[in-house]
Amino acid sequence: MDIKKDSLVDLNLPENSNRSLVGVYCKLIFVPALLYIGLLAGYFGYIDFKVELHSIVMIGFLLFIAFIFARHNAEYGCCLFEDKIDLFKSSLKDYIMSNLIIVSNRKKSGASFEDFTDHFNKDIRNTNYATVAAGVFPMLGILGTFISIAISMPNFSSSDINSLETEIAQLLGGVGTAFYVSIFGIFLALWWIYFEKKGLSRYQKLVSRYKEATKNFFWDDSEITRSLMMELIEKNDKISKVFEHTFNVNLDKRLNDSMNEKMRNLEKLIDIEERSLKSSSEQLEKMEYISADITKKAEELSKKYEETILDLNKTMFDTRKTYDKLSNEFLDSMKKCSKNQTDFKKSIDKFIDKLEVFESFIEEPNKNKDDVGENIDIAEELKRTLLSLDENTKKIIKNSENNNEDR
Repeated sequence: MDIKKDSLVDLNLPENSNRSLVGVYCKLIFVPALLYIGLLAGYFGYIDFKVELHSIVMIGFLLFIAFIFARHNAEYGCCLFEDKIDLFKSSLKDYIMSNLIIVSNRKKSGASFEDFTDHFNKDIRNTNYATVAAGVFPMLGILGTFISIAISMPNFSSSDINSLETEIAQLLGGVGTAFYVSIFGIFLALWWIYFEKKGLSRYQKLVSRYKEATKNFFWDDSEITRSLMMELIEKNDKISKVFEHTFNVNLDKRLNDSMNEKMRNLEKLIDIEERSLKSSSEQLEKMEYISADITKKAEELSKKYEETILDLNKTMFDTRKTYDKLSNEFLDSMKKCSKNQTDFKKSIDKFIDKLEVFESFIEEPNKNKDDVGENIDIAEELKRTLLSLDENTKKIIKNSENNNEDR
């Protein structure tokens, strides 16, 4: 069965309940409240029914507890569930669509209907209250009875018989009204149990109707087992047909042809492998020869490289030695040249002085003859100075030429 997304809209589910939640709640508390009103009427003297104040208080407390617990009774919960039928439909549709399983080309939900209803109704009422309510009311009634007896208990301090009889009568009257609390508590328990069972029965009938209306949309254990077995049988039949088609009369011939072709291919492959191995062996031998030759040449190159390094080191050492020697000689030459330059400068200075004297001599030709002899001496001195200057100049030039040749 192929389920479409909107197929749940027309399910034959019950429509919204016509019952009112307020009406159901009032039904649950109507009779207990009416009884309590009757007790109040007896207490205030409107009817001939004697009730003590402590009993009125205890019964009122029990009635207050009943008002609280009535919200969690199964009858009220069933009415609330009926009021949510539209939400139940839409949620059930989504639940089925989200759990679809395909078996034998049929789509159904693999989840459980009971799981959905339990999850949907978990917040309708507090099951803890519903569980303890039937036991709480009688226990509170008995507790209220003992409290009422304790309150109405006289002191028994009278000294005469008349007073004692009065106290005993008071005690018996208080005990009689105190038992009203227990009776009211037991009545509330019976009232609760009645509507609890009635509500559960109604709820179970509704759930059964919903389950029956949606049974075609859920897999049950027997159905899914049967469908799986049928699908397995169909697949086995297909496999059998395939084997029958495969293992026919021409199978041996095809197998032989296939084996022969595979053997030929295997022989070709072995031949190719042999040729490849032979070629690989030859290549390996060549590679070994080339490797040995390369190793030998590498050793020779390494040896030559070492010799070249040694020669280069020796050459660098000799070059440095020669460089140091030339540097020292150059320094000596520079020192000598500096000395000659100093002497040359002195000679120049001296020559300039002589020229100045000689100039003054020329400018004064008319001086006396005594000065002539002195001037002749000065001229001789100037001549010697020029000769010395010429020699120093030649030495400097010669030293410069020698230094250039050494470099």
